[in-house]
Amino acid sequence: MKNVIRSLEDIVQLAPILKAAFPYDISIAVCDLEKFIAYFPGEFIDLGIQAGQVIQPEEPLYHALQNDESAVSNVPKEYYGYEFVGTVLPVHSEDGAVSGAICIQVRRQTELREIAGQISTSLNQANERIAHVADGSNLLAGFSQKLLLQSQAAAESVQRSDEVLSVLRKVADQTNLLGINAAIEAAHAGDKGRGFDVVAKEIRKFSRETELSALRIRDTLEQIQLAMKQIGQSIDQIASVGQEQAASTQEISSFVEEIRAMSEQLNRYAQKL
Repeated sequence: MKNVIRSLEDIVQLAPILKAAFPYDISIAVCDLEKFIAYFPGEFIDLGIQAGQVIQPEEPLYHALQNDESAVSNVPKEYYGYEFVGTVLPVHSEDGAVSGAICIQVRRQTELREIAGQISTSLNQANERIAHVADGSNLLAGFSQKLLLQSQAAAESVQRSDEVLSVLRKVADQTNLLGINAAIEAAHAGDKGRGFDVVAKEIRKFSRETELSALRIRDTLEQIQLAMKQIGQSIDQIASVGQEQAASTQEISSFVEEIRAMSEQLNRYAQKL
């Protein structure tokens, strides 16, 4: 299909109207077979084309004019500092010969894609870190539960030690009673019972020492019981905090995953721009 025009000047006059009507920021160039005759830069896309600038043979525009072919090409950002899509539409004089072309450039939203990609990468890394923290919190909660059970078992062992202490005090009482009875029998025996009286005194001395030892053990066990109770309370609090952290990190991870999904959607949208 021929794009017949009366003159290239008509396109030059129409180009600003087309540019204003276009929903995106674009630049428009008009050329004849050898050079550019007009250029209308966009707000964010300006190739620096000057009227009278010669078209170089290595340019896609040159080949499009020579072959009377429309062309669409993606120009990487290495050439102008940003990526854009350029279209070339040859136009024809009334006799059907190619007289020139109208070229439209639309800047691609490379920055938007890069930002979306960076967001996605950062969120993936954040999600991995959060998952690691969540695993650590769960592990901490598990260890805390084990420590809590062990402290409870230790407290029960201390309580059983009270039974041993009770038996020890009974032994001390019985030993003291035995010493008293021995002393009484030694007194009844008179001089013959003096040796037995010495034994009775040693027995009563041993009984008092046993009683004192039992009291010291009791005090020590009470301190251990108090310490074990406090340890148990602290471990219980640690376990509770660990469980709360695990739940919180799981919620954060879900939130980050939602943002990551939206960033991927944004990236797919940016690819179309």
